[in-house]
Amino acid sequence: MPLGDIPMPQIPVPETHYHGKTEIILGDHWSAEYFDAEETPLPEGVPALYAYACVVKGDYGYLTEHEEGDGWNIVEGEVPEGESAEEFVTRTSYEQIGATISETLLVGFLDCEATSNNEQYETHFRSVRPLYVAVASELNPVPEETGYHRRRLPMNQFQNELRNRYLLLSQHLFTGLNRYTILERTGQLKG
Repeated sequence: MPLGDIPMPQIPVPETHYHGKTEIILGDHWSAEYFDAEETPLPEGVPALYAYACVVKGDYGYLTEHEEGDGWNIVEGEVPEGESAEEFVTRTSYEQIGATISETLLVGFLDCEATSNNEQYETHFRSVRPLYVAVASELNPVPEETGYHRRRLPMNQFQNELRNRYLLLSQHLFTGLNRYTILERTGQLKG
């Protein structure tokens, strides 16, 4: 009897359920989950206390380093009260890189919750950390009084640096850079 003629018993196939989430631990103070901006809008009424931005122009990405030598970074930092995350990115990109930003592309955000080790905020206090691609229309000299230096890298080397420095966020930053490249190549950017 050929093998194809043997009746096979019906084996129930288990259903796959995704109950868990990928948690990103930010030091001892914050626990976070990443959300893509194309799938989930920034939640209203939740403060943006920190922001990240990859500054790009054409086929290049820009890193910044303070003269005190904390390593090469993307534009990032605490968002001052009274300033939006986009305003922070625009201002800080100029101060640290000399970049005039024509457009900010929201890649996604980290939905953060304060842990019991966070002395500044109550446990479970919620905030967001947006991730942007900041498109530069022009690059000026870095203002000397800020104490920053910039470094220009071709996109492939820029992504290698992001992978080394931002291991937990690099995949999301790459998604944003890919979106930027498509918009730039198809002429869909503002300036």
